[in-house]
Amino acid sequence: MFSVANPREVWLITVAHAVNEFYSVALPPILPLLVNDFAISYGEAGALLTVFFATYSIFQLPAGVLADRIGQRWLLAVGMVVLAAGILVAAGAQNYWTLVVAEIIAGVGGSTYHPSGMSLISDLENDDTEGKAMGIHGFGGVVGTALAPALVGGLAALVDWRLALTVSAAVGITYALVFLTLFPDIGSTEDTRAIESDGGTDTNKVSEKTTDDSTRRWSNPTTFISVPLERWVAVLFLANLAIATEIGAVRTFITSYLVEHMGLAATVANGIFFMMLVGAGISSLGAGTLADAVDRQTLGVVAMGISTVILGATVLIPPIPIALFIWFFLLGIVMWAALPTMNAITSEYSERSFSGSLFGVMLTAGSLGGAVGPLLFGVVAEQFGMGMAFPFVASVSTVGTVAFLAMRYV
Repeated sequence: MFSVANPREVWLITVAHAVNEFYSVALPPILPLLVNDFAISYGEAGALLTVFFATYSIFQLPAGVLADRIGQRWLLAVGMVVLAAGILVAAGAQNYWTLVVAEIIAGVGGSTYHPSGMSLISDLENDDTEGKAMGIHGFGGVVGTALAPALVGGLAALVDWRLALTVSAAVGITYALVFLTLFPDIGSTEDTRAIESDGGTDTNKVSEKTTDDSTRRWSNPTTFISVPLERWVAVLFLANLAIATEIGAVRTFITSYLVEHMGLAATVANGIFFMMLVGAGISSLGAGTLADAVDRQTLGVVAMGISTVILGATVLIPPIPIALFIWFFLLGIVMWAALPTMNAITSEYSERSFSGSLFGVMLTAGSLGGAVGPLLFGVVAEQFGMGMAFPFVASVSTVGTVAFLAMRYV
């Protein structure tokens, strides 16, 4: 069901994705400890995350361009080491501004992962397996996100937050070495080799895909950084922006919504949050497989359309824990179903000569949505109440639905 052309390579990239997402949410579980130890406000503590994600977002596009120049394998590994170094600097920080510098370093390192990792999958897999591969990749991200609060927060509570971050940094550096050792060097962007599932090479696989794609979509396009300036780029950008905005908004405020609006205990609210991530993990694998079996644009329209309905109706669900567990589990399934579908569609359009740059552009849209979503949700919640923020996010899903529909005409 989840078979791909290059399972070893896909899983190596997937574990790297889990490590990257683990680091992305390593700080939130220990923010109360940082507030206490450094005598800072929660606003200053939250600003650390803003610094990280802003840096992460800004450097993704240059990272995509660099991936096309020096190769994704080395960029992914070096970026992971730089990200781990930022976490290590944070572990030894003696003042607030050192934490800020640490988050900048981590943001720069983290920005290299998605353009390199996702473009590697795009280059390695074919049209029949891209969806499955992207689904497996997305599953790794969900696992990394779910593990961070438990492992970092748990170790910090048992021992010390500095030790928790130090151990986390060591894991990333170790895995970067493992990745370089086990992941084969498939050559530069000019090399048209592709890895077969048995570890050999097929000298025609990538070049044939590139030729087919370029013949089908454009000839002599005007380019920016090497990404064609075509209408499909704008449509894909809009779809990525909508998906990331809704996920960023819900993921950030689900606990606050359940505690403040529904009156649940924080432990129950976090349990519901975890259940949503379980749905997200299942969806990443299932939707990725579906994306290889059905029309991808249609799958995207259905996923975003159902998201619109469920998000809009969330305000109607009574404050009964079992109902909320089920509801947010379903929400996790439908919201995250659009991600592997979107990534598989992007992979259809990518060519080896600009795959890193293309994913850099699309992931910039994702980072922008991840930053804008929580802000918009917060403003609406403050002005109209926490309950009304979910119907607002539903309107964002509607935009995503329209974007998927528009893909048929570009």
